[in-house]
Amino acid sequence: MKSKFTILTAMAFAILIAGCSKDKFNENDAINAQKDLLNLKYQHELDLETLKQKGATAMQQLINTAALEQLKLNDSLKTKSNIAASKQDYTVKVVDVISNAPLADADVTVSSEGKIFAAKTNAQGIVTFTALYLFPTSTFLVSKTGYAATQISQYLAGNGSVKLWNTSDISNEITGSLYIETDLTNNTPEKAGAKVLVTAFANIPTNNSDSYTVYFPTYTDAAGVYSLKLPAAPSGYTLLFEQITADQKLYVNSTEDDAVASFPNSLPRLTTVKTYFNVNNFNAQVPLVNNYYYFKVAPDKSGRTLYTPGYNNNYYGYNQVFVSVNGSKFQIEKLFTNNYNNSGNPELNMYTYEPNAKVDVELVDITGTIVETAPKLVATAGPNGKLIYTASDEGGNGYFHLKRDAAGMLVPGAKGVFLKAALYDQYSNLYTLNFNNSLNTVSSRYVSSNYLLSNKGDKKVVNFYYGAGDSRVKQVY
Repeated sequence: MKSKFTILTAMAFAILIAGCSKDKFNENDAINAQKDLLNLKYQHELDLETLKQKGATAMQQLINTAALEQLKLNDSLKTKSNIAASKQDYTVKVVDVISNAPLADADVTVSSEGKIFAAKTNAQGIVTFTALYLFPTSTFLVSKTGYAATQISQYLAGNGSVKLWNTSDISNEITGSLYIETDLTNNTPEKAGAKVLVTAFANIPTNNSDSYTVYFPTYTDAAGVYSLKLPAAPSGYTLLFEQITADQKLYVNSTEDDAVASFPNSLPRLTTVKTYFNVNNFNAQVPLVNNYYYFKVAPDKSGRTLYTPGYNNNYYGYNQVFVSVNGSKFQIEKLFTNNYNNSGNPELNMYTYEPNAKVDVELVDITGTIVETAPKLVATAGPNGKLIYTASDEGGNGYFHLKRDAAGMLVPGAKGVFLKAALYDQYSNLYTLNFNNSLNTVSSRYVSSNYLLSNKGDKKVVNFYYGAGDSRVKQVY
């Protein structure tokens, strides 16, 4: 039995030895385990060193904070000492800006050392604050029911009365109409219309050397009327007016859009131009258009059309179309069309027609308000096809005359029918189609925008004018 036990023990030990030989742990593993142990120890040392540094930093921060607090404390003690030495009493007197009468029960407020101090004025309009520490920029806020509040520096408050403006009584008024020239073809200006901003402003003194500005806006109604209800102001009011942008209807000889800005390359005509309007600013040029009509000759052999103005500064003198009264209207009696162009524009002899031809001529009414029935006019070409100067049977002379038939009689309707004319000679019953006035008429009146309303109940009626405009989007001539 003993030998069997020995054998079994040997076999178990062999098996154990065999089992250990199958495990991976060897000498390299032992070395690696030692490295890991050293790394762990090193990391613990690093952590310990970091903790020591943080502790040193925290300690230094505590030292710095303590030092800073000590400095603050020293500075605070010094500041409090300075403040205590600088404190003083302040007296504020409040009066009405118009009457200069003392105002009782006015609220006066000021900030000192982070605290708000408030008090009311006595019957003499005076309030006193004791032992205040104020900066040079410190201000007193002064207010009273029914008055416009104001603020004033402590320096100014101590060197004069604080003035409050009573804004509760608005019995004063400025009213009127706004006129604008959006149509230069008539004789009266137009109303500016609704929703045009009108503002009155007043400068109100807070004492003898300082002031503030108050604005009172309103809008015009549909009829262009404005009305401002205002309190009495010591220095009056100044009115401001909104700029208006509108299309303006006017006659022009030409515009910057024309290739050549002169007759006959550009003809007098009615047009519309966007215009900018400002009250009392009349810088937009108003074209002088004296041509109420011009002559248009039928095309020549090359297809070109000759235009001749009834009146033009570029011609010697001006042509005349004389008319006489016919009932309530007028008719042509004779024409004097002996003028020619002297400014470099095409001359009559630059146009060639059929030899000895009678060439129809049209009188063009620029405004459409002069001619009711167009007259029948004619020009005569000579043997060379050029228009010739002739005398007419009716007593006129020049290049254009009333049209006659082969028998020398005026053709039916030759004299035309005209709606208006200007008196030329009352003894001979002659009138002319040459009017002295330009086709454009303007009412540009300058009106002061500064008005005194210093007494209770003052009222002003003032009309203002935008005139013909301040500028346009393009040039007109």
